[in-house]
Amino acid sequence: MTEKFARNNKVISRTIQIRGDQTLEDLHHAIFDAFDREEEHMYEFQIGGKGPMDPKARRYVLPMAMEEPIPGPRKPAGNVTRTTIGSLGLKVDDAFGYWFDFGDDWWHH
Repeated sequence: MTEKFARNNKVISRTIQIRGDQTLEDLHHAIFDAFDREEEHMYEFQIGGKGPMDPKARRYVLPMAMEEPIPGPRKPAGNVTRTTIGSLGLKVDDAFGYWFDFGDDWWHH
């Protein structure tokens, strides 16, 4: 992606329909496919807070991150393979973030 492209396309979006009984892992796969990604990377979902990396946000992580969490105040709230969309208690205007590829930092809101 070039700087010119980013300037001219400030919002890049997709619409994804997902059921409440599907997991955050299912949502990850839907986003992965919707953006034509080719290589898997680590990811997590952050719910609540005021933006990326807000310590007040609930973090939902891969199973390996549940076993060996990153030290600090941001402990995981749940596992993406077990957490369903319906169990999150989402309300209109809740902050909902998806962080893909911890090196390149692709943020979705």
